[in-house]
This record gives sequence, structure tokens and C-alpha cells, in this order.
Amino acid sequence: MARNMSYCAAENTRDCMEQLLDLIESGEKNDVFNEPSPHNYEARAIEDISYLAKELADACTDLIDNYGN
Repeated sequence: MARNMSYCAAENTRDCMEQLLDLIESGEKNDVFNEPSPHNYEARAIEDISYLAKELADACTDLIDNYGN
């Protein structure tokens, strides 16, 4: 689902995460790791996202716990 970019980093990140999740769940990214490794930027990005998503989840949880309602 394409949306217009806003000025809110959280909204933009959420929308991009939803878009990538939809692509992965639909099977459109199943061949990402078939490309040769040194030039496989998308595979490396997905590996980075896996790590960063865990870090982001922890940071968001801390933010909510410390400052949320």
C-alpha cells in the first residue's frame, strides 16, 4: 500500500515496514538470497533490517514504558 511520505519519521518508518512485510508475506522476496553475495544489496539490507527491527522494538518499548500513557 503506497502512501505519501509525511514529516514524521515514525509514520514513514511504519509505512515502509508495512510495505516490506506485505512483500515478504506475499512471497515477492523469496528469491532475494538467490543473487551472488557481493552485489546482493537487497539481501544485505534485509539482514540489516532484521537486526535493526529488534533494536527499534526494544527502543520503542522503553520509550512507551518510560513516557507513554
